[in-house]
Amino acid sequence: MKLGIYIHIPFCNKDKCDYCDFYSIPVHTDSKDWQKMIANYLALLTAEIVYHSEECSDYVIDTIYIGGGTPSLLQSYHYEIILNIIKKYYAIAPEIEITLECNPEHYSLQYIKELQSVGINRFVLGVQTLDKKAHEYIGRKPKLSSKEIIEEFCSIPDIIACIDIIVGIPKQSVSNFINSLNTIIQYTPKHISAYILTFEKNTPLSSRIPQWKKLLNFQRALFEKTITILTSSGYHHYEISNFALPQFESRHNFKYWNFDEYIGFGAGAHSFYKNRRYYNSNLNDYLNNPFESRTEDIRTTKDVAIEFLMNKLRLIDGFLLNEFYLKTNYLPSSSFRNTVEQLIVKGLLQSDIINGQENLRCTHEGLFMLDSILFELMSSL
Repeated sequence: MKLGIYIHIPFCNKDKCDYCDFYSIPVHTDSKDWQKMIANYLALLTAEIVYHSEECSDYVIDTIYIGGGTPSLLQSYHYEIILNIIKKYYAIAPEIEITLECNPEHYSLQYIKELQSVGINRFVLGVQTLDKKAHEYIGRKPKLSSKEIIEEFCSIPDIIACIDIIVGIPKQSVSNFINSLNTIIQYTPKHISAYILTFEKNTPLSSRIPQWKKLLNFQRALFEKTITILTSSGYHHYEISNFALPQFESRHNFKYWNFDEYIGFGAGAHSFYKNRRYYNSNLNDYLNNPFESRTEDIRTTKDVAIEFLMNKLRLIDGFLLNEFYLKTNYLPSSSFRNTVEQLIVKGLLQSDIINGQENLRCTHEGLFMLDSILFELMSSL
């Protein structure tokens, strides 16, 4: 059986970006306490990895994803320690995918090559925007990326170079966005994630919400252009926000979307394996005792069904209806079926027969109405 590993590095450099609602702790890496803090965290993290290894002895690890926070705050030798522990205590697939998120301010050719030498083979560079006004609007703390950085990053041999961008930032013109996107494409990163800007509650950005209808129309128009430009440039649109050159899709993220198994290590990490879900506590509790910080996340059949729909309908190919029933234990109901039929009539869902089984997926219009689709489906469960 295959299992993914997620490792959470919960630290950010000084200040969080204004739009970010991920669990992270701002730190000053030039302070005396930083080295002590990271040494303590890594000691507990590796102990947690060893602690859970026996219960994972029947799995083969085929993906590792290092996220945050800001994973690129750490040095390559830190990751060498973590990865060596995993390799020592877990069975590793020969073609393992190991991903690390990197901020532009920490990027250097030497840093990437050092990380590559310890086994990391997929890198996600958080470019977000090349536009100075848009960069300032979202309160992005790392320095603005340059095309020179992107060009060098995408030309590094034997890595999978991935770029993250944000779509629909107020203060950015359509022409500037298209120019930025075309600049990125000319260096042919293997993968591009294009996330529509959201104004999450309890973030500094949430106090700067512009007129909603105007914003939504602007964001949709830009995302339509994003889809057109990327697909016409050879990128496969395989998930709402994700585009890849052939065979460079994120294998680790597919575990979340496909309800496959993964185990999370570190403060705030989540796990799903052996039909159970767990989440780790915040940093303070984790530092006190990582072995008792894990809590089982008990969910009802309806909760599981909702999560399945939220993940699977993000995939352009959708899902087999029988898979929905099997993986969630949700029993077919006339209410759910009627809602599906209504959404098909509205042109938001499409039903196809694949190898004799019904497959449901969002139409192109449905991709932009996913929240409404999910609300109607959830109400029918």
